[in-house]
Amino acid sequence: MIVNPDKFKAIIINKNKRDNTPKLLSIGNDEIKVEDSVKLLGIQIDNKLNFDIHISNICKSASQQLNALIRLKSFLGFDEKKVLINSFILSNFNYCPLVWFFSSAKSLNKIESIQKRAMRFLYNDYATSYEDLLEKSGRCTIKVKNIKVLCVEIYKTLNKLNPSFMMDIFKLRTTNRPVREQYQLNLEISNPNQVRFGEKSLRSFGPKIWNTLPYHIKSSENLKIFRSLLQNWNGTSCKCNVCK
Repeated sequence: MIVNPDKFKAIIINKNKRDNTPKLLSIGNDEIKVEDSVKLLGIQIDNKLNFDIHISNICKSASQQLNALIRLKSFLGFDEKKVLINSFILSNFNYCPLVWFFSSAKSLNKIESIQKRAMRFLYNDYATSYEDLLEKSGRCTIKVKNIKVLCVEIYKTLNKLNPSFMMDIFKLRTTNRPVREQYQLNLEISNPNQVRFGEKSLRSFGPKIWNTLPYHIKSSENLKIFRSLLQNWNGTSCKCNVCK
């Protein structure tokens, strides 16, 4: 096959606040336009890696779908609403959450507000607090849900259920001294120099979350048991900047 440069798009990841990126890239005799964001495998990647554009898009889609369901509320029972909310609304936030997990608090609050609206619509309850509605439905916040997704990926990595390259991201802490049970199976924590491109990364944030898990969860015999035990963990013991 012969490539078609006219269909190519380029993006330059720029951590500087000044917009000094070139508008065109010259490769041989062809020029490729540099975009502020590009869509790759369903994820809108921007040149600041804050994923605000992607979250704005999925929130807009979920909000429009929720509005459509609300207009049909007189024709829907509780069970029908629950199925549609899970499969039609909240499923928007299930695709590659670890990619856009480190977005801004403002963007993540947009996602949380949609789930809040969905819970109020489901129970036709506009007075009860969001926390009580989540407890009633057996759900957790989107933030905690994504943290649990991260923990599952770490467990799979440590138990060689993930591709081998993941072992370069999550490494067990080694020591020659005996340690208390609560510190066993802990991961090495990197010390990045930057926040956006350091602390807000799986390599830095993942071990901090994993190390807060109780030992009986981390040492689960298999993935099924790990997922089951993780359901009752709400992540409140983590005090990092992302979880505050």
